[in-house]
Amino acid sequence: MTRLLWRLANAPLFVLIVAIGVAIQSSLFNSYPLLYLQPDVVLIAVIWCALRRGFDEGGILTLIFAAVAESHSSAPQGLFMIAYMAVYLGARIANKVLVIPSLSTMVMMTMAASIGWKFVYMLVLTLMGHSSGQWRHMLWLLFPSAAMAGATAIWVLRWLERFDWNTYKDPRARQGPEDEVPLDTVEGF
Repeated sequence: MTRLLWRLANAPLFVLIVAIGVAIQSSLFNSYPLLYLQPDVVLIAVIWCALRRGFDEGGILTLIFAAVAESHSSAPQGLFMIAYMAVYLGARIANKVLVIPSLSTMVMMTMAASIGWKFVYMLVLTLMGHSSGQWRHMLWLLFPSAAMAGATAIWVLRWLERFDWNTYKDPRARQGPEDEVPLDTVEGF
C-alpha cells in the first residue's frame, strides 16, 4: 500500500521539485557573471520524461514544466511550451531510433537538446517577429549553455533515477517484495 502511495505521489513531487529548481535558477543566476552558468532544470526534466515516462504522462508533465518556466520568464506566452514540447517529441523519437542505455548518452542527448531548444526558441521568435538582436546573443551563449546543461545533467539525472527508485516509479523497484515483514522472520513462529 505504501508503494502505491509513493508511486501516486511521484508526479506531484516531481512538479514541485522542478518548480523549486526553476525558482532557484531564476533567482540565483540572474546577474551578469552567473548568467553564463545558469542550468536549465526544466530541459533536464523534459529529457527525463521523454526517456523514462510513458507518452501521456511525460507529455502532461512537460506541459506543466513549461508552464512553470513561463511563469518565471518574460517570454511571450506559449513560447516555452512550443520549445519544450519540440524537445520532448524529438527526444522521444531519438529514444525510439537510437539506443540510449547509459548516463553518458543521456548527458550527450541533453547537450544536443539544449542546442536544439535554443534554435526552436529562436525560430518561434522569428516567426512572431520578435527576434531582432536575439540571434547574436543566442549564438554567443549556445555552447556554454549546452556545456552547463551537460554538467548539470550528470548530477540531476542520477538524482532523478534515485528519486524514481525511492518512489517506486522505476519498474525494477516494483519487483521487490512488499514492505511487510515475512512471518518466518518473526520470533515465535
